[in-house]
Amino acid sequence: MKKAIQIFSAVVLLSWVFLAFSTTYVEPDEIGVRRSVLGGVVPEDLTQGHNIELPLFHTTYRLPRNLHYLEFAEGTEGAVPQGAVPGGRAPALELRTSGDNVITVEATVVYEIIDGEAHKIIEEGFGSSYRDKIYSVSRGFLLEHLGTLTNEDIQNPDQREKIAAAAIEPLNVKLRQYHVSVPDYGVVIRRIRFQEAYEERLQAKQLYAVQGQLDRAKQEESAAKQETDTLSKSIDKDVRIKTEEWQQRIETANAETTVRIAGIDAEALAYDKRTRAEADARCAELRAEGDLAQTKAKALGERLKAEALSTPAGRTYSAIVAARNFKLGNVQLNSRDPSFLRAFAGMSAWREMFLATGRQ
Repeated sequence: MKKAIQIFSAVVLLSWVFLAFSTTYVEPDEIGVRRSVLGGVVPEDLTQGHNIELPLFHTTYRLPRNLHYLEFAEGTEGAVPQGAVPGGRAPALELRTSGDNVITVEATVVYEIIDGEAHKIIEEGFGSSYRDKIYSVSRGFLLEHLGTLTNEDIQNPDQREKIAAAAIEPLNVKLRQYHVSVPDYGVVIRRIRFQEAYEERLQAKQLYAVQGQLDRAKQEESAAKQETDTLSKSIDKDVRIKTEEWQQRIETANAETTVRIAGIDAEALAYDKRTRAEADARCAELRAEGDLAQTKAKALGERLKAEALSTPAGRTYSAIVAARNFKLGNVQLNSRDPSFLRAFAGMSAWREMFLATGRQ
């Protein structure tokens, strides 16, 4: 068991040593290029990861994958593109423009290695010098290209951007031989400065131009103010005229409305009187008709009542009512006088009294 552990440990150690001395790791921001003793440069770029490298037989070069920044700036006199890092700093560009003025330009050139062509840089022998060559080509091109600037172009930001954009395509043509390219907006003009004497004259000229523009602006302001005052007075006059016109229209409309209202009131009053008179007359007529109908109904009722009571049944009904309403009160009889008994002791007497008829 112990021997097996020792063998396993030896295998792991040898594997680690083999990987350490026989592979090269390419970082994510790098491009790997392999050269062999027999076959020369391998015609492909190596991507991120471990790549096998036999000692004394393979050599792996690592080039930066990210953007390079080549800066031409003041305060870097004597500086050259650094070989150890991408990009570099170089002295500002001093050139004479088409307007026969000497200017100092601070600019930046952004470039990157063309995808899939890093191995060509090593194959053609530019591995340690391609930055210097790019610096030399870029400087010479910018001195020539920016020499076409006029004084007006220098003072116009939009025109400076157009000239910088126009430099990208021809610069790419010159840099193509070193397998790098400048992306869109890869040429940036950061600052342009004239010589001190000319700068003072230019500032004085610009101040004079600004003063002239200020004077013209004041004149235009005065003219605009006068025009505004005239227009304001004209508007006020038009407003007054329109106000009077509308006031007159309103008064006329009010008068017409008052007349129409008076006419409507008169018509309404006449209609009210006429309608009330007609209603009163109709009411009196209907009331008279109702009184007449009521009188006729009452007379008819009395007649029908008399006719009904004149019949045997009517007389019987009258007798029943009379009998219900008849009260004798306290009656004292004299036993010595038998005439009362003879008069009221029989039913015939009572029937005769209430029915007013003879014997039936």
